[in-house]
Amino acid sequence: MSKPASIKGPEDMAKLWLNEVLRIFSDRLINDDDKEWFIEASMELLGKGFRNSYERGDLFHKTSCKLMWGDILKLDAPVQLYEELTHLKPKLLKALHGYLDDYNMGNSNKMNLVLFDDAVDHILRISRVLRQPRGNIMCIGVGGSGKQSLIRLSSHML
Repeated sequence: MSKPASIKGPEDMAKLWLNEVLRIFSDRLINDDDKEWFIEASMELLGKGFRNSYERGDLFHKTSCKLMWGDILKLDAPVQLYEELTHLKPKLLKALHGYLDDYNMGNSNKMNLVLFDDAVDHILRISRVLRQPRGNIMCIGVGGSGKQSLIRLSSHML
């Protein structure tokens, strides 16, 4: 989903690779032991393949990634850049609140969402999948956890 304009150097390419590997493989893992193994294997491959000196703490919390990538900041732009959003978090939150306000103005069922870090991560994942050809996603969780609301907001943004 990225374009050459969004990759400014080898560090960005390494982070993009890690993000894609996490979205393709790690999102399917179901327990912490498997996720821990995957993080260790990813860090080892990142060091070998990209010859960088990232430490685990630079890229990960305990079992979740600190990286956020997406193309939802400028949806009306002629060329949408799939870029790292980690350092643009205030701008990202402002954009998401704008999309939420837009959704609420056009629908009778208003959503009052709290956009905490995990919710933002899920929105980025959902929008990434929905933008792909024949993209589909299965959200699993307990009732009332916000699955439908996040999918509604993500699909409204597209």
